[in-house]
Amino acid sequence: MLRKVFKLNLSLQLLAVVFAALFFGNALSETTQAFFYAVSVSLKNILLFILPAVIFSCLFSCLLTFRGRRAVGFMLILFAIVCLSNYLSTLIAYGTGALKLIHIEALGAHNASSIPELLPLWQLTLPEWLSNDNALYLGFGLGAFFSFYPNTLAYRFSIQARQAVTVFLEKAFIPILPLFALGFILKMQHDGFLAQLVQSYLSLMLIIVLAYIIYLGFIFLLAANFNPKQWFTYIKNVFPVALMGFSTMSSLATMPVTLRAAEKNTGNIDIARAVIPATVNVHMVGVSLGIPLMALTLLLSFGHEYPSFATYCQFAVYFVLTQFAVAGVPGGAILVLLPLLETHLGFNSEMSVLITALYILFDPVVTTTNVIGNSALVIMVSKLFRFLTGKTTESAIAEEISSI
Repeated sequence: MLRKVFKLNLSLQLLAVVFAALFFGNALSETTQAFFYAVSVSLKNILLFILPAVIFSCLFSCLLTFRGRRAVGFMLILFAIVCLSNYLSTLIAYGTGALKLIHIEALGAHNASSIPELLPLWQLTLPEWLSNDNALYLGFGLGAFFSFYPNTLAYRFSIQARQAVTVFLEKAFIPILPLFALGFILKMQHDGFLAQLVQSYLSLMLIIVLAYIIYLGFIFLLAANFNPKQWFTYIKNVFPVALMGFSTMSSLATMPVTLRAAEKNTGNIDIARAVIPATVNVHMVGVSLGIPLMALTLLLSFGHEYPSFATYCQFAVYFVLTQFAVAGVPGGAILVLLPLLETHLGFNSEMSVLITALYILFDPVVTTTNVIGNSALVIMVSKLFRFLTGKTTESAIAEEISSI
């Protein structure tokens, strides 16, 4: 009974940690705060040590879902569409940030404090055995190779590696994520700017939600050929998907409902079965819009310059490719994408843990946007496949896809 009482939703746990640090953090001794900070830094270094294996296994197994030579053409088209969609969403985040974050910058600007900076009691240093970039290239290269030339051993390895990563994240790291965040949040409270940041990011959440609504509304309008009646039908069909995504915070758990909505919107379940399972964890409109907007806001809040468009475009390429390595667990996207933020946008430890907390607190809305975006994608793929194959009916398209 007690286990059920204390088994809170992850978002609620993180929210409790933030408010506990905000209201009671100063009551702890500096040594205690430094202890929790050291624990958080150590956990982060352990995660960074294991992260190359996470990136490789998730990307490798993702690409191996496409097996057989007859699937190559469809895989390449679908891969290109997903990359284009995610990249476009990431660029829209840059433009939205450039227009809307000035006010948030003023609210979240970090004022210098006379309080000495909190330092960890110890430092755990682990060697880098493989860079995240090389893990990305290796997983993509081997995954592409074995999707063209299927091998039973490689396929079994991909399943086992993906399962091992999922178990590590779900059973080992995700449960201690509030502890991981606690030390960094205590540091921000000690250094004197946690309250400012919490206040400023309430505005950010509203901006992100507004960006989600406008973007998804336009995508469905485009899919409906700007027909208001068809647009309303699409929205009505995906409404259960949105409710399921919000309540479960899992695109995978929502997939049966997403498949049913896709059947209604495309006219045939076979099209949905070809697209939804392959893209459920890689086509993430919520991630592509939300994380960059959070990241850009944090940069301004911590006194950094807004990144140039050239720098951001380079970051966006890696950002899109790394999304293929995301594990389908709560908070999985931000955990895998953190090194990119540190390498390409100059994030430090405090910024990394804050965006992790913000993301997981906002995860229900992000997941809802992901599954709705995937519902729009399957409509667009259906229309594109009809155009490329010359098929004029949905049943003909389904017959073509089911042969893959």
